[in-house]
Amino acid sequence: MGKPALVLAAFLTASTSLVVRQKAPRIVSRRQTSKSTTPLSMKLMVNAWQYTNGLQNPRLAVPGNPQIGDRPMDFTITPEQIETLQRDGVVHIKGALTQDWLDYLTESTEWQIKHPHIWASPGVASGIYDYIQRSIWTTNEAFANFLYYSPLATILAKLGETEEIRLSTDLLMVNPNSGFKWHQDNQNGPVLFDDALRWWVTMDDTPADYGAPVYLKGSHNNKSVKKDAVFVDLEDGDLREFPEQLEFRPKAGDMIVWNARTIHKIDGPENKDWGASKRRVLGGTGVVAGAKYYGEGRALFSDMATHAMKDGDPLSGPQWPRLYPTAVASEVQARQRGDCSRSMEGFLRMSGNMLSSIGEMGSWVNVLNKKKALEEEAEADVAAVQR
Repeated sequence: MGKPALVLAAFLTASTSLVVRQKAPRIVSRRQTSKSTTPLSMKLMVNAWQYTNGLQNPRLAVPGNPQIGDRPMDFTITPEQIETLQRDGVVHIKGALTQDWLDYLTESTEWQIKHPHIWASPGVASGIYDYIQRSIWTTNEAFANFLYYSPLATILAKLGETEEIRLSTDLLMVNPNSGFKWHQDNQNGPVLFDDALRWWVTMDDTPADYGAPVYLKGSHNNKSVKKDAVFVDLEDGDLREFPEQLEFRPKAGDMIVWNARTIHKIDGPENKDWGASKRRVLGGTGVVAGAKYYGEGRALFSDMATHAMKDGDPLSGPQWPRLYPTAVASEVQARQRGDCSRSMEGFLRMSGNMLSSIGEMGSWVNVLNKKKALEEEAEADVAAVQR
């Protein structure tokens, strides 16, 4: 098995039943082992039969009791914030969530951690995060409602100066154990960089000594980083032309929005344990009006549902739901039926694209290799101190 295949296995192993669309939830027993004193650190064993499969509904009251077709909550975005995003490639939106919406997102996350979905099993097994689940909006009703009705879509639409926002990817991330060094985002779904707005909403204040997102100011204008690259060296190409680093220390309820080509990083705690602190984040990709589908020949972890889209087709349909100006009733209902979930057809399409996406897969091999190298370096430092 080659390295690209190993990377796919890291994300999909122990998830054979992922590709069978489920119409109702099924709860199965699960065990957990812990190597950490942090209550949140689940360290779940990779066994598909220990997880919940199918659709989930925490049945939490949605702030404002919105109905299908209601607009997402409004939010004021200033011309200065729009200019900052365009100039710097990133903007920090303070107080993006009201307390009600922050509480709702936090409760949804805690419920999910206590009822882990099978789709989280490969990511948890990697050890990069305590809990990580992609496309969580397709399986958990609470996260779908957050995307439909919270201020998130309004903020993206105003910053992107667009009349429509669709969702291309989402990702629930809890406690990054190793952090991620300088990189660009290329798992933005089947869209071009220019049509993507990356977003990140935190449920927790940034700790004093680590966990601050850092962005290379203006680096979205670089000409040297290839589109399939993930990790980068700041000494390579024209990245030396962007020396200024912007460090943000967001508080609970804050949002960061950035250009998908903006180079950034985040450092986790040295001991890989967030202790009394937590870093619970929902992130993803919004898509502006007029975007087209470009997913053929690409192994995209968020493009594993059944559809007939071809490169150049207008991006539309329930697999990439409209969030702004309103959700579309038929798309909401398709999600509720399970039509947006991963399918066998989507799995085979993903698998078939592995070779043509060897550049992107190779970058994810680097993710795993760098994580291992950091762990070995830390162990060597500890051993040297003990000697």
